[in-house]
Parts: sequence; structure tokens; C-alpha cells
Amino acid sequence: MTRISNTFASLRHKGIAAYIPYVCAGDPSIDFSKKLIHNLINSGADILEIGIPFSDPIADGPLIQGAMMRSLANGFQMRHLFELVSDVRVFENDKPIIIMSYLNPIIQFGIERFCELASQAGVDGLLLVDLPLEESEEIDKIARSNGLDIIRIIAPTSGDERIDRLLENSSGFVYVVSVAGVTGPREKLPQTVFSFLKTVKARSHVPVVLGFGISGPDQVALAVKAGADGIVEGSNLIRLYNSLGKNDSSLPIIASHVREMKAAMAISQTNAQGI
Repeated sequence: MTRISNTFASLRHKGIAAYIPYVCAGDPSIDFSKKLIHNLINSGADILEIGIPFSDPIADGPLIQGAMMRSLANGFQMRHLFELVSDVRVFENDKPIIIMSYLNPIIQFGIERFCELASQAGVDGLLLVDLPLEESEEIDKIARSNGLDIIRIIAPTSGDERIDRLLENSSGFVYVVSVAGVTGPREKLPQTVFSFLKTVKARSHVPVVLGFGISGPDQVALAVKAGADGIVEGSNLIRLYNSLGKNDSSLPIIASHVREMKAAMAISQTNAQGI
């Protein structure tokens, strides 16, 4: 079993879903990213998703775009990503680390070189936002030969045939997008996403994770009741530390927020068993 499959199996046994925070590498600095990651893990994060900054993040809203621009402006390089992952593995060797990226930065760096170094550093999975399934065979082969799971994105606009093809070619887990459009916190998620989530869950051989738009414990509870095995929170975390000044003083408040999100998952999963 892999770190990803072990984590989901352990959480399922406990009756809770996975909390998966997204961190944009290097926003606003590598030093802060390290402290933030340590804080998230120590506060209860189950899986870590690290984003590679890119200059044209078409799938992302203003909050993640801003984070990426700050990181790039402050000199982010790919070596910083591997440094972050290696730093985590010094003190945490069980929790999975997923890299979320656009295709361009990885191609520019070199696909084989990237996958080799990612695996050596301790990365477990790769999610490429803008890589069509039809064009993914070569990258999939290289990634999997380096022990990296390939995580697919399933959008609400996907038809049954498309869903089945994406699931067939997924490993680790699948990432269900809650809303069409770009990333960013929403006050409410459309009710249709919960029925869509159930549809994907019924067809999937791997855990199903919900992302895009998550902004609080109430949404977490609804998603887990609908069958989500995990929740990704990204833009809302960035909004939180932006509002607190992007410095060390924000970390205790972020830790408290993470604990609130985790508590919602545990309660909602318990409730779900009685539905």
C-alpha cells in the first residue's frame, strides 16, 4: 500500500474524511511556506497539496493567482519545491504529499527529471490541472515508473463515459470540482454538486475528494454527508493568511481554523453513518 491508500484506509476506519490543505509554494516566501506547512500538519492536516506557481494560472481565481504571482516575484524556482518536500519528510514520513501544477512548468523543467526528483524528495502524487486525459499517456508512464500516483480532475460537466474513463486512469484518489469555473471560496455550493459527488463515488475504485469553493465547516459537513472521502481547502486558507498579514502571527489562528475544519469532518461523517 502507498502513503495515500494507507491514509484513506486509516481515516475510513476512524470514520472521518481527509483534510487536504493547499499551499502555494513560496507565497510569500519559502520560509513562510515551511512554517505554514509545519503548522498545518501539526494542526491535523491529513494530506498536503503543494502548488507550483505559474504565470498563467487559467483555472485559478484571484486569491491563488495572487499567491502565485507573489511567489514568482520573490524568486521561486523548482528546487524550492523539492526543498519544501524534503523539509517535511524530515519530521513527517507518513502523510502523503501531492503536487498540483500546470503542465508548462514541469515541461520546462523536464518531465523525467521532475518526476525523479519529486519521488526522491518524498512526493506521492501528481495532479496536472490542464493536462487532457487524451494527451497524458507519456507523462502518466513516467510518473508511475517513479512511484507517483496520477490524480484526475472530474468536473460537474463530465458525462458518464468521460467519468468512467477518468476513473479508469486514476490512482491515489480523484479530485471532483465543486463548481465550473475558477478556484475561490464560495458562500454556498450548488446542491447539484452533492448529487454529482454521489454519482462519482458510486462508480469510483479510489477515494473521491471535493475541491474548489470550500470556505468553512458547514460546507465540509455537507460534502462528507454526500460521500466525500476528503476535502481540499486552498483559496480560503490564502484569504485567511492574507487578512492576517502573511507572517508568523497568523499561524495560531490558522491552526485553530484547521481544527474547526477537522471537527466538522468527524461530526459529519458520524452523522452520515446514520443517514
